[in-house]
Amino acid sequence: MQSSVISHFFLASSIVLLTLLTGCQSTPANKSAILLAQQGNFESAKQAIRNDYSAAGKSKLLHYLELGMLNHLQGNYERSNALLSQAQEIIEAQYTISVVESAVALVSGPTYTTYAGKVYHRPLINLYKALNYNALANRAGPKKQQYLDSAMVEMRQLDTYLVKLKNDTGGYDETSDVEPTSDNLTNQIFKLLQPVFAPNDLLVNIDYKDDAFAHYISGMLFERSRELDSARIQYQRAANAFDNGFAEQYNLDNKRIIAQVYADLIRVMTDAGGYKSEIRQINKKIGKAVKADKKPLLNVIQNVGIGPQRKEFNLLLKADHDAKALVMTPILWGTDKERKAQMRWFQMLFADTSIFDMVQNYAMGDIGDVAMGALTKRIPLGPLWDDAEDIGLIQALEYGSRISVTYLEPLQQKIKSAEVWVNGQKAAELDKIYSVSLLTLQDALRNANSEIQVALTREIIKAITAQKTINATGLDQSFTGFAKFATSVVNAVTASADLRQWQSLPAQIYYAQIPLDKGTYEITLKTHLTTGRVIEQSAAVDVSDNITLWHTRTFLQQSRVTAPDSTFL
Repeated sequence: MQSSVISHFFLASSIVLLTLLTGCQSTPANKSAILLAQQGNFESAKQAIRNDYSAAGKSKLLHYLELGMLNHLQGNYERSNALLSQAQEIIEAQYTISVVESAVALVSGPTYTTYAGKVYHRPLINLYKALNYNALANRAGPKKQQYLDSAMVEMRQLDTYLVKLKNDTGGYDETSDVEPTSDNLTNQIFKLLQPVFAPNDLLVNIDYKDDAFAHYISGMLFERSRELDSARIQYQRAANAFDNGFAEQYNLDNKRIIAQVYADLIRVMTDAGGYKSEIRQINKKIGKAVKADKKPLLNVIQNVGIGPQRKEFNLLLKADHDAKALVMTPILWGTDKERKAQMRWFQMLFADTSIFDMVQNYAMGDIGDVAMGALTKRIPLGPLWDDAEDIGLIQALEYGSRISVTYLEPLQQKIKSAEVWVNGQKAAELDKIYSVSLLTLQDALRNANSEIQVALTREIIKAITAQKTINATGLDQSFTGFAKFATSVVNAVTASADLRQWQSLPAQIYYAQIPLDKGTYEITLKTHLTTGRVIEQSAAVDVSDNITLWHTRTFLQQSRVTAPDSTFL
C-alpha cells in the first residue's frame, strides 16, 4: 500500500513538474499595453500598466517608464515629463541594490527585488524629456524660451551621466563582483560557481560604453538653441563614438551617418568661427572637403516598431558523480521558433568561437538550422567536488533542480527601406542611427552568465535547505526518496526568471537631414516593409528655425497612420 502511494505520488509529481518546466508564458502587461497603443487605444494601454505595475511596488519604475512613454506618444508632454522625472529618481535611488534585497532574491527569486532598470535607460529618459520640452516650446508662445532652457538642462544632465559612464571602468560588472550576501553557505556556493561562470572573453566588446546617438541629438538641440560651443562638443563626441566602434557594434549605416555627423560638426565650427585648422584636420581625416550647408535644416527622427520581449526558458541541473561535474541541460518548449531561439541562446552563452557571428545572425532574426539534440553544458568541479559534497550540494541535486533564466526573442528585420518625401517629391532615405533592440540583446547576453550563476546559487540553496530539513525529520529510508522528490517539485514550482523590461521603447531609430528654405511643407514618411507593404505617415511641418526636428513613431502593424501635429518638435 505504502509503495503504491509513493509510486502514484512520483507519477503525479512528474506530470506536475513537466508541466511547470514547459508551461506557456502569458504576455506581460507592458507588452499588451504597447500593442494597444499602436492601435491608438491609449487609455486602455495606460490602465493595463496601472493594473499590473503599482506606483509603490517592486516594479514601480516600470509604472513610470511605461506611462511616461505612453503619454509621450499621446502628445501629453508635460504629464510625460513628470512621469519620466519620477522614473529618473527611482533609477538614481536604486543605483546600488541593497544587500538585503540581494539576499532575498537569492532565496525567493529576482522579482522580489526592486527593478532598477538598465544602464542605457537614463540617457533615453533625458532624451525623451528633452524632446517633450521642444514640443512644448513649439506650442508655448511666450514660454518658448523657458521650455528650450529646460531641454538644455536635460542635455547637460545627459552629458554628466555619459562622461561618468565612460570614465567608470568596470562599472558593468559591479553587481556580479560583489558577494550577494554575508551568509556563509551562500558564499561557499557562489565561490564554487564563480570561476566557472566568469564572463566569457568573447563578450567583452558588447558593453554599453558610450552613446553616440545621445550625443548627436544633444548636439542638435544645443545648436537649435544657438549654444554653439556645447553643440560642437556634443557633435565631436558623437563623431568619435560612431567612428571608433559604436556604429559597428550596433550594426548601423556607419558611412553615411559618420559623414553626416562630421558635416554637422564642421557647420557648427564654421558658424562659431575660429576653427579653420580643426576643419582642415577633419576634412583630411574623412578624405574629402565638407562644405557647411547654409540652408535651414529639417532633422527627421523616426522611432520604429516595438523592442524585443524578454522570455523565460529552463535548464535542468544535475550532478554527474562519475565526471565529478554539474550538468546543465536546456529544457526546450514553445513553438518551433521559440525552441530554436532557446537553443541558440544557450549556444551563444557557451560557444567557444564565432560568438560575434552568432550575435549578428540572431540580431537579423536568422537563427538558422539549430541542432536540437541533447546539448548540455558540463561544469567540471574537479578538486571542488569534495567541497560540494561537504556542503550537501551533490546530495541535494539527486533528482535535479530547475534553473529558470531569461532569453530575448530573436530580432526581426521588417524594414526594407524608409524614405522622406517633401511636397510629393522624394527628398532623402533614412538611415538606421540607433538600435534599441541590438543594445537590449547585447546587454542581455552580457549579463546572462551572472544571471545563470545567481539562479544556480539560488536553486542550490533551496535544494540544500530542503535536504537538511529531510535529514532533520528522521524519516525512515523508505520515505527519503519520496521527500526528496517532493521538495524537487516544490523548488521547480518556485523557480522564476525576471522578465521585467521597458517594453514601450522602439526597436530601431532612423534618421535623415534635409536642407530646406523656411516655410511650411507636407512631409511624408514612406516605410517599405520586407513583406512589400508600405506605411505612410504625413504631417505639415513648419521650418521656421535654422534647426528643426520632426519625430514620429511608426508602428508596423498599421497600414496607414496620419501623424498628429504633436509630433512636430
